[in-house]
Amino acid sequence: MKQPEKYRTIIIEPSEIIREGSKLFLEKNPCFQVTACFPDLQSFEDKIIKEDVQIILFNPAIIKFYKPAGIRNLFAGYPGVCLIAILYQYVDPETLQNFDGILDIYDEGRMIPQKVIKIIETAQQKNNRPIENVELSDREKDILIAVAKGLQNKEIAEKLHISTHTVISHRKNIVHKTGIKTVSGLTLYALFNNLVSQDELL
Repeated sequence: MKQPEKYRTIIIEPSEIIREGSKLFLEKNPCFQVTACFPDLQSFEDKIIKEDVQIILFNPAIIKFYKPAGIRNLFAGYPGVCLIAILYQYVDPETLQNFDGILDIYDEGRMIPQKVIKIIETAQQKNNRPIENVELSDREKDILIAVAKGLQNKEIAEKLHISTHTVISHRKNIVHKTGIKTVSGLTLYALFNNLVSQDELL
């Protein structure tokens, strides 16, 4: 695999001190370029990053509303991305299994770039863990598309000629399969899986 000129990196971390500190230490190394920083997952989901991203550093504590198995699907639009946890409090092992590596709050700042490069190399040797393909039924895809377009349950039911109860049932299945609960997260998932185009959402 050809190494990029710079590892383009996104940081998602609620603490400004840790967020900016991580950025500072990474960018001291010419191999890294931090292209965006976000205080939370919602801010990240609200902004679609069009450029290639090789690394996403984020605090796993901010994904408490997501199922551990659905974590990597949050970043389905970044195939092959190296997912690294910023850790400074207890996170259950099941959640951490979804990451390629961990940056600990007690890591020496000057060692952070080398540690991240080592995590990337290890992930590449394992060919990166593939993002699990979520198998949605055709009807679930129809409903996901409607949700992404901003339709409410009643409107979806009328459009698809089904009951509101059936729409709610399908939406629960979609959340269960993807592990994504927010409308913005589902919209992002639909975009990155080519179920809708950005033009359709304008």
